[in-house]
Amino acid sequence: MAGTLVGMFQVRFLCFLAVCRLGHGATLQRLGSFSAKSPAFSTLYEEARPATPGDRYSLIVSTFSGPTLFSSSVDSVQLVRSVGAKLGNIGAITPEVVTKDVTWPNEISIVPDGVFNEKMLAIPDGFLVPFKTNGAVKLVDISTPGSSQGPYVLTDHSSGDWFYHRVEWHDMDGDGDQDIVTCRAREPVVPVIFGREDEELVWLENPGGNFRHTWTSHVLTHGPDVYFRFTRMATPDGMKECIFTAQFFTESISVYWTSDSSGLFTDTKQLQSRVIDASIGRVFEVDVADLNGDGRPDLLVTTNGNNGTLLAYEIPDDFRQTTLAFVKHTIAVGFSPRSKSIGKGAPGSAIAVHPQPAKNTSKPVILLSGDDDGRAYVFEAASQDPAAWAYNKQVFFDAGDATVGELSAADVDNDGYTDVFVPSFNGNEVIVYSFRPALSDQNILG
Repeated sequence: MAGTLVGMFQVRFLCFLAVCRLGHGATLQRLGSFSAKSPAFSTLYEEARPATPGDRYSLIVSTFSGPTLFSSSVDSVQLVRSVGAKLGNIGAITPEVVTKDVTWPNEISIVPDGVFNEKMLAIPDGFLVPFKTNGAVKLVDISTPGSSQGPYVLTDHSSGDWFYHRVEWHDMDGDGDQDIVTCRAREPVVPVIFGREDEELVWLENPGGNFRHTWTSHVLTHGPDVYFRFTRMATPDGMKECIFTAQFFTESISVYWTSDSSGLFTDTKQLQSRVIDASIGRVFEVDVADLNGDGRPDLLVTTNGNNGTLLAYEIPDDFRQTTLAFVKHTIAVGFSPRSKSIGKGAPGSAIAVHPQPAKNTSKPVILLSGDDDGRAYVFEAASQDPAAWAYNKQVFFDAGDATVGELSAADVDNDGYTDVFVPSFNGNEVIVYSFRPALSDQNILG
């Protein structure tokens, strides 16, 4: 009982404290929070032509929870338009419910301008949870505030149920239309939360901008399942497109590319791949960013489980050559869920950001969702030496025995400092932080 009381005090103190001071003087201060039932993923998107600086970014939040004994949960996608203009009164924010016709929505993203005439959100959904396995890739038209249209389902269920977590866009067949690139995994034959049957890296063929019927799915390969990044990398042969995949169930991080002379991904016989690392367990997330300030992109990777890790990999001069190593650096280890229930894991996704976007010549800090360890972390490089990979770790939010969702960050109010959005799943709120310096380290939110 005494240990429980101490833990409760620590949790309340960390959630109450307004300022988290980092090693070299950067600060994270809590600005406030707004209500959202069971928020899980947060994403910011940038408007191409904002009317004012406060209109530049909008915030997307996915919400879901597991079914109860007598009914399934109500899942939703919610939107805070022009979120930067609302930071003066965060508690008054009421997100616009874009749709409830979704099943366990995951990472929502804006469809790039020019793909359609309408402003669209791309919604990948579904998961290995009872009554939630029938995932899909969906589009919702958000052109008119308060009157969204859809969702329009682009995937079919002819090959069974799949779940989807991320959508990216690329012209895979060279016809001038942006196609969808995604990964998916199928429900297990035996309904165990981490069972598996199949995983696929696929692309959905854009039929000339028509989103009112399903798109043809093309399977590139088996193995990739949840998160990935489509990017372009410098090589001795010029810039080459590739897909970095975090393979949770097959426990590896890999890279895929095409040997097609035109860079097309239509012939699977020309799809090449390389396993970067198969020794780190269940790879959860991968991102691409210059982490050590040497002007070259690196991989930012997390593994999720009962001994999760935060890792960095230096990308070699030619990612395709197996004789050139991806040099691995361990940033942090030992993440674990506070509750040992089936299906729990830690940490979640990580992103690299600059506290002041205009001052981006130093190393970025790393923001990490602890997922089921209930914390949100910030890592700051201990040295600006590109060869040094030591970091100082700070917890800036602690939800106790609960879950922290996917973080998002940008300077949404144009004050020169990055703002951070933290979904507190069990707390039913989204908390907003800023790297803007506080007036005093003793400043406490009332």
